[in-house]
Amino acid sequence: MKSDSRTARRARRPGIAENPRIYWLTETFYPPQIGGVEFIASHLSHGLVATGLEVHVITRKPETSCLREESIDGVHVRRIDPSGLSKGKGLRALPAMLSFLARLTFMLIHEARCYDVLIVSGMKIIPLAAVPIAALFGKRCIIRIESTAELQEPVSRQSLRSMHGGLSRALQNVSAWLQRKMLLHADRVVAISDVVHRRLLRMGLPEEKISQIPNAIDLSQFHPVSRAERDRLRAELSLPHGATILLFAARLSRAKGIELLVKAWPRILVQHPELFLVIVGSGDGAFDACETEIAESIRRSGRAGERIRMIGVSQRVRHFLQAADLYISPSDYEGFGVGIVEALATARPCLVTPVGVVPQLVRNGENGFVFPPRDLRGMLLAIDHALAERDRWPEIGRRARDAVSFLDVGTVVQQYAQLCEELVHPRQSGLQH
Repeated sequence: MKSDSRTARRARRPGIAENPRIYWLTETFYPPQIGGVEFIASHLSHGLVATGLEVHVITRKPETSCLREESIDGVHVRRIDPSGLSKGKGLRALPAMLSFLARLTFMLIHEARCYDVLIVSGMKIIPLAAVPIAALFGKRCIIRIESTAELQEPVSRQSLRSMHGGLSRALQNVSAWLQRKMLLHADRVVAISDVVHRRLLRMGLPEEKISQIPNAIDLSQFHPVSRAERDRLRAELSLPHGATILLFAARLSRAKGIELLVKAWPRILVQHPELFLVIVGSGDGAFDACETEIAESIRRSGRAGERIRMIGVSQRVRHFLQAADLYISPSDYEGFGVGIVEALATARPCLVTPVGVVPQLVRNGENGFVFPPRDLRGMLLAIDHALAERDRWPEIGRRARDAVSFLDVGTVVQQYAQLCEELVHPRQSGLQH
């Protein structure tokens, strides 16, 4: 539904104390983009609207066909040109990045009377506009760190590979310096996990500037089901009834470790012929997409490939989770690991690498199974271990669900609402700037 810009962006009447008005700034947003960062920005912005706050999302236009402006369930969304993917392009992405930054800067200055708080998803280029403009106009700026990779590599390795050594080092050093300046001058920095929190402290950020708020999922949607409901879902999703279903649900990119799993599949079936692998997701939007290679590897694997099904993008991830027996994520790294949390919430025994929020949530052998990234032997041993514990799957599943109970979207949204209120009205909240 198209939004009326004149009513969507209103200036506040002087002298009237009201709820904080929020501009959520992100390079990616759902819909149409699909991924952890995109879903979280969507869940939290919609959750804040449900509490009565006014939220506007400003994001990049991913495709030329996307609407420039629309209202999605009460959240006003605007998409800024230029469109297209920039990650991994190196200096070739610079004109598009600068164009986006210039348009965003103009918009934030022009509409400064229409917002009180800027929430920035990620440490790419948006803070370069958001932090100084917030300071200039007396607004508050919150930066959400989406992954430790953002802090370790201000410029991605893929982009650096496209440059000469001296230029890449200079760009990395300048980017790291700018990143630290923006973090130090933001009003608050949100760490989504213990790992991110520790990294920020090592960078020299004061403890009082950091708010640890995890990502969230809707526990009313991602929940365990009865065996009868599981069987019904398997029939509905055309999954084999008698097989032990191992589910991978994530973007088909090299960083997710799916290549390792598929290449090892014939070997896995020799030991566990009852297994059936279901792959949900696509490589769309990933700079390191490997969907084509995965499909070719499955085709070449002969009879083993008959025990794999590629589903592609699906709006029914929770139903695939509820229909599966086990969930696997052999990822190299995760900023948080929303897909893993969703699997834990549905009481699936999970086979995961110790990335993102996993070290906080999963205890090996108790409520899941942990193996090192890029470790074939470790992954095979984890699969053996999980299948040997079949009788304990209900207990493991219950413990998995309990581990994520504090990550419900309603609880996390309240933390963001309280943080915005504290920053905008410090005296009423008992805080001083």
